Amino acid sequence: MEATDHSVTLRTVAQHIDSVTHHLVSARTIRRRLQQSGLSTRRPLLVLPLTQNHRRLRRQWCDERRMWSAEWNEVVFTDESRICLQHPNGRFRVWRHRGERILNSCIMHNPTGPAPDIMVWGGIGYHSRSLLIRTAGTLNSQCYISEVLEPVVLPYLQGLATAIFYRIPKVIRQSPD
Repeated sequence: MEATDHSVTLRTVAQHIDSVTHHLVSARTIRRRLQQSGLSTRRPLLVLPLTQNHRRLRRQWCDERRMWSAEWNEVVFTDESRICLQHPNGRFRVWRHRGERILNSCIMHNPTGPAPDIMVWGGIGYHSRSLLIRTAGTLNSQCYISEVLEPVVLPYLQGLATAIFYRIPKVIRQSPD
């Protein structure tokens, strides 16, 4: 039997078997049979939808740094992340065989709409890491300067003699006309 809906629950499979064969089968039996065939429940790969332009810019960034070796030890990457309080918490599972992680049916796209959230900022380098900063509300340019750059980033970078500061660029969304 081939799985076409990787996110189907055991209870749904049991109901389908009962409706087709008129035999009751427990969810535990179904789980055991799926595991015997090599399937197990795993978290889906979470991805952000990337446009061709996103892919091109990422490739360009990598190509420009292709010959770096020792320079990577001096790079400090920083990023801010939004922790959503409303969307799935990672307990969602899909049925898949090993090696099927990147199949479209095993991927769950992250929602990008508005929801209650917490913004955090942090930096990491080869030999160090910054404090994790929680920011209230939206991280706009003024907030980034007053709550992150001045009190945290500048002192952190001054403590690193030869650091190369790199802020991971965010995707700028344009509203459709």
